[in-house]
Amino acid sequence: MKTFAVATGLALGLALSANGVQAADERPMKDRAAFTVDSGHMDSKHLIGMKVNTPDDKHVGEIDQLIVNTRDGKVSHVVVGLGGLAGVGEKHVVVPWSQVKMRHEGRDRDKGVAIIDRATLDGAPRYVRAERDRTPAASPSTAPSADRDRDGVPNRLDRAPNNPSKQ
Repeated sequence: MKTFAVATGLALGLALSANGVQAADERPMKDRAAFTVDSGHMDSKHLIGMKVNTPDDKHVGEIDQLIVNTRDGKVSHVVVGLGGLAGVGEKHVVVPWSQVKMRHEGRDRDKGVAIIDRATLDGAPRYVRAERDRTPAASPSTAPSADRDRDGVPNRLDRAPNNPSKQ
């Protein structure tokens, strides 16, 4: 019983001291200054999927991804999806961020259009995802070198990978 009381007291003391440290380090949210996105800025959630038009207002694609320079934290390029229907047959090119101009579309300040010259799009390199960005197979058994018959030999080297009972 005495051990239980000591353990409970110790746990309560640690909990209270941890809350005191946390409260000293953080200001309440209501005391912090508020930040509101003004008309000269746009939230990133509105950039992905944004329509891309040429200066003569012809729709050519949409922004699929932003590429950020890890050294300075700035957006350096955009990946633009060109053509296709609902993502099928779409080709991806990379355009420097400095070549992208933006404008608001209509009265909705959250809805915008990216303007990129046709010559820039035509000369842009195609986008190829790095090997490290590719998603691995869902499970080891779906990998091409998997051992489906579990005999210790990968299927690509096995003589009878589909029928383990054959000798």
